[in-house]
Amino acid sequence: MLEKFDAEILTRSERDRANGRIEISLCNVAGECRTISLGRDVVSALAALLAEAPAYSSDMTKIPDNFSVGHGRHEPIVMVRFEDEPAYGLTAEQAFGLGEALIEQAETISMKVKYPVRQ
Repeated sequence: MLEKFDAEILTRSERDRANGRIEISLCNVAGECRTISLGRDVVSALAALLAEAPAYSSDMTKIPDNFSVGHGRHEPIVMVRFEDEPAYGLTAEQAFGLGEALIEQAETISMKVKYPVRQ
């Protein structure tokens, strides 16, 4: 049996509709990553497990492959979308607050925290 891999972050997820599988990439604190392909039965079992223990779902961090930012057509809102998930609608004030918070956190991690380089 393979040694235990302590995943800490979800870096990628992709659905293979043709084969009915989900492929996810997980990384540990050392920057090592592994990709696994899950069949429908495994996904169903995991969904049931996570539904029973909602605290688990907040333990993982997902890094999106892409995002987009735009504005509403009929309402004065800023739209933020990650991957293919539904967009978030923010007021101008919320968008300014989010932008400032993102810049502040990006500066914090770029100056203080040194993460291992992933290849």
